[in-house]
Amino acid sequence: MKKTFPLALVTSAVVLSPLSVQAQPAESSPGTSKAKPSAALEEVIVTARRRAENIQETPIAVTAISGEALRDQGIVNTSELTKSVPSLQINEGQSNQIYIRGIGERSGFARVDPTVGVYLDDLFLPRTDGQLLDTVDVRSIQVLRGPQGTLFGKNTTGGALVLTLEKPNDVYEGYVEGALGNYESRSLRAAINIPITDNFYTRTAITYDKDDGFLEDKHQGKTYSSTDRKALVFQTRYEGDSSLTVDTLAYLGKIDEAFPAINCDVASENGLFADGLYVMWAGDTDPSNPTAYKKNCEANSRTKGNVGDLETNMGANPNLKKKLDTILIGATAQWDYNDDVTMKVVFGARKETEGPIASSDNDGGPENWSEALNTDDGDRDSFSLEYQVNGTAFDSRLSYTGGLFYMRETNFEPFALLSNFTGLDAVTLGQLAAGQLPTRPNPGGTQPFVGILSGPLSISEFDLENNTFAAFFQGSYDITDNLQFTGGIRYTAEKRSSELSLYQADVDAIEARVTGGVFFSPTTGKPITFGPNAGGFFPCLAGCVWADDPVRVFQNQFLDNNGDGIPDIPMSAEPTFVDKKEKTFSKVTPMVSVSYNLPGEWLDDSVLDSMMVYGTVSSGFKSGFFEPRLLDGLQQVDAEEVLNREVGFKIDAFDRTVRFNVAMYHMDFENMQLIQVSTDSGGNIAVIFRNAGESTITGAEMEFTWMPSPIVMFNASFSDNNYEFQQFKDNDLLNAVAGNFIPEDRTDETFPASPETTASVGAQLMIPTDFGMIIPRIDVSYKSEIFFGLDEGSYNLYEREGIGGSDAYTLIDARLSWQNNEGDTTVAAFVKNVTDERYVVGTASVADSVSTFNQTYGDPRRFGVMVRKSF
Repeated sequence: MKKTFPLALVTSAVVLSPLSVQAQPAESSPGTSKAKPSAALEEVIVTARRRAENIQETPIAVTAISGEALRDQGIVNTSELTKSVPSLQINEGQSNQIYIRGIGERSGFARVDPTVGVYLDDLFLPRTDGQLLDTVDVRSIQVLRGPQGTLFGKNTTGGALVLTLEKPNDVYEGYVEGALGNYESRSLRAAINIPITDNFYTRTAITYDKDDGFLEDKHQGKTYSSTDRKALVFQTRYEGDSSLTVDTLAYLGKIDEAFPAINCDVASENGLFADGLYVMWAGDTDPSNPTAYKKNCEANSRTKGNVGDLETNMGANPNLKKKLDTILIGATAQWDYNDDVTMKVVFGARKETEGPIASSDNDGGPENWSEALNTDDGDRDSFSLEYQVNGTAFDSRLSYTGGLFYMRETNFEPFALLSNFTGLDAVTLGQLAAGQLPTRPNPGGTQPFVGILSGPLSISEFDLENNTFAAFFQGSYDITDNLQFTGGIRYTAEKRSSELSLYQADVDAIEARVTGGVFFSPTTGKPITFGPNAGGFFPCLAGCVWADDPVRVFQNQFLDNNGDGIPDIPMSAEPTFVDKKEKTFSKVTPMVSVSYNLPGEWLDDSVLDSMMVYGTVSSGFKSGFFEPRLLDGLQQVDAEEVLNREVGFKIDAFDRTVRFNVAMYHMDFENMQLIQVSTDSGGNIAVIFRNAGESTITGAEMEFTWMPSPIVMFNASFSDNNYEFQQFKDNDLLNAVAGNFIPEDRTDETFPASPETTASVGAQLMIPTDFGMIIPRIDVSYKSEIFFGLDEGSYNLYEREGIGGSDAYTLIDARLSWQNNEGDTTVAAFVKNVTDERYVVGTASVADSVSTFNQTYGDPRRFGVMVRKSF
């Protein structure tokens, strides 16, 4: 589709040139008062290379935001960073879907590693469900863009989010912060730092966020897209002699909220579940014109007007309750061996339990026809240990980091795929059995057959064990006072052990229930019967015709009587088969970088205060895994690999009142692990992971900050990424169901789930008065169109009609704060999404198979007031 975006944002991005490293230092404490405005931007310290450095001297595309800056913008969850950080996209779904430069992971399945690593105080968080932590007691957040293939825990192909908490110290201090807003939102954040002895300190922080949700199902009297999150963080710090520091961390998190609900539009009437195979669903009475599936989706369509604004219609038991309990403990011991060498040991252990939850509602409406869900608690445990050595040598001209990393992770994940019972006309069934694509039946059809087209219900139980080992080294050498060379290398070995137990419906038990009995049509009142099983389908006998709605009669024998959201279809007591696979995926990922700081004498007669230029070649690797493909068992998905070539510059200018950073890059991306719709060898339809082949990403990012006076701050950002598949083969789905595997070329498509263009502009004014500081702020963010499809049919519709994606949108947030002269009390009124924009943040368009485009909408206008007291 043609990209369009507001002229005002383009002008700002070009004239101001983009975004937002905040003027406040990343090390500011939430317990201290806001510094008086100064006439220059302050130095920002980052740890993107595992050592403290000035961000303007770090040859990495990194955005750093301090805890104070997060509060200035009203950011309470890391998902909101997507509004202002270039090339960062965070979508809502069953899991947290984080993309950087178009590289991300979309499903949240335990078998798939995230492509963007999230780290909390050096601890790697391996599962996306627990990644988006509320910003409780955060000192700073750093977003590292591009593959971080050398220094960070497990390799990541997209980048990394690094969260640093406030640390215990020797001062008695703390804060309490509360907020109220519309949709019955209420939140509480508090922390207290208590020194116990001269060298042992503790810090405790809590957060509580709750609202009643904004999306109503008036048919069921329920509300979705709600929030209910609680977290406790307890830390200690022991400072021994001058060379030893020991930090401990305990994090308890509890989520018990309503998952974002969906609305539905028909993506294609020619999909397999619509007219593609002339499948009959409950309510269909003419095989030449099946309409029930379409009507079910449109019963939950806001574009068709069948539900109102901020309403949904998803039926009685949509399984949208998200429950996640997290326990995380960590310990870090740092020992300064001498003036030149520091050693660090980082230990972490995590346990997560996720309750049953829907993965997708493919039919999109109130009927319970095509669903995917986790049917029981999923358990996810991990243990990690890292040893680091940081040091300098050769009169401090060489700075280096090396070490070893180990992680063991076990996951149990139960997963159900429901396709329920469907009907096929006798002529259609015969054509499919002969490997022919079906033709449209005659009006009224012939003999009805009802039964199992795919499924109708399968339950997969995964037991997964991942063992990761890595050895890494990276060093930077100052060739001259201005020229620096950096080289690094990492060896990673990931041993993947997977066991799949597949349980399928008990066809004999189904046959016993539906044959031999007499049932009555809900439309004609006629008695009808079903004959014995014939290849999974049961003929409707005794003068039965399609007008009798035999599919509804058949399905009514398997209702959801226990209310768990799954029809009571009898299942086999033993697994159909058990499959075990094991493999070690390994890779060496090097990087090299050259940076040059322009000498001061070159800049004496210019507006520049400092300028650093750099060039980097870096690589990233994400492990392969084993993917269940229904009757074909576990199939290998190969590892992703990314090679990034990047150049950039970082400038401070006009007496350090302007900061301007630019990165330009070209990335070769191999074996993208992409969700696709395919079939097993038996023609059963499944949404699975496959490798997409080769692709490229070419783009640029800009960040800009300007302080024209001590009381005025502007910042802006801009990113543009061109995604191109170079090799992307798939199978034509309609022919595959008929047993004919015909390849199709999908290289003309764009990447899914990530916009090509993002931009943001922010302005903040600090007005001193006799009674305190008044701080108005406005932030504007822009996202270009986003394609949310899974298959070729969805992309063709998206290009032709705009169906299957998100339109470009602009969000405006406004905030007015007051801070007293002592700096210990703040009151703020805020409005997020001032214009009450409706914009899609998930989930998927699947035109070729399930025929629907399900959408999750982002937050409507939110407003409220916040009060913060520090002591």
